[in-house]
Amino acid sequence: MSSGITYLLFDLDETLYPSSSGMVEEISRRMTRYVARYLNLDEDSAARIRRALSQKHGTTLTGLMSEYNFKDPESYLEFAHPVDVERYLHKDPELVAALSSINLPKSILTNAPAEHARRILEYLEIERFFQRIFDIRMNDFQGKPERGVYLRVLAELKRDAPEVLFIDNRLDYLLAFRDIGGRVVLVADRAVEAEAGHEVPRIAHVKELPEFLERL
Repeated sequence: MSSGITYLLFDLDETLYPSSSGMVEEISRRMTRYVARYLNLDEDSAARIRRALSQKHGTTLTGLMSEYNFKDPESYLEFAHPVDVERYLHKDPELVAALSSINLPKSILTNAPAEHARRILEYLEIERFFQRIFDIRMNDFQGKPERGVYLRVLAELKRDAPEVLFIDNRLDYLLAFRDIGGRVVLVADRAVEAEAGHEVPRIAHVKELPEFLERL
């Protein structure tokens, strides 16, 4: 490919399926409930703390471990991620066709656990397109946008950053990858307020990725 891109790295939640699905809202509710129980707070207070931790550390879990001496990440991950993904997702033949048409190797980089990723990929019938799942456990529960996460993934993939296109719905995660020389594209069906001034390419849905790659 003339763009120099040899590998595609995909986020999972609200990147491979629409943000309107309700999945992330359910995960957020569960996370807030867990934080409220762990810190013995009401859910409104827990939600405020959770948002602050996520903004500061990239994930609520990383923040809990860093600031609140939290030692049980596995119970948190199990509680936070619903098993019945079919309640929130819809099979999409156009997504299958789009990924099938892209003749580049692909992997997942997610701040969720691998079992959550596998459930979603299997339900959407796209698991076969991805070589690896890099999850929150991969870097000792340090998630995106931690620089070390990206460097470890690149080392595992044996790729230099400029060869890799990272596709995510969160601008802060993309900017951190771009800071180490990677290529990025934002998946968002509407303009992101923080996007102004960053000149990050954007597509409305991951199904537009084949066309985006052609333009490159």
